[in-house]
Amino acid sequence: MSKKLLVCIGDGDNIGDTIELHLLSENLEEAGKFSFQVKTAMTKIAELAQHEMEASLVYVAGDDICFVVPANKNFTSCLVFYSDLFLEITGRTMSFGVGRNSIEALISLRKAKVSGKGRVIVFGGIY
Repeated sequence: MSKKLLVCIGDGDNIGDTIELHLLSENLEEAGKFSFQVKTAMTKIAELAQHEMEASLVYVAGDDICFVVPANKNFTSCLVFYSDLFLEITGRTMSFGVGRNSIEALISLRKAKVSGKGRVIVFGGIY
């Protein structure tokens, strides 16, 4: 019997804009510092997801992350914690979308982004 799995996609909010502002201000040092903070946060979130939720990483790239978790895990509270951790490390919010497949997860992520950012949205309230 196979376990039900969920796809989780996370994306930092306004990360590109923050870096672009530093570059337009000719502040390369701050751009580099912020980039390092984002990388640190994403590495920590990936490690926590693997340890706490038995997540299988699909990718971690820039301020984006995608992983698959067993549906029976307490994923919502973990994702809220990861979003809070990202905010603590970077000063910016992070949104997550969750679904039974990558399409549902991406739709949920878009909804999280357009509904105020810094949110965790589960497709259709499926779990």
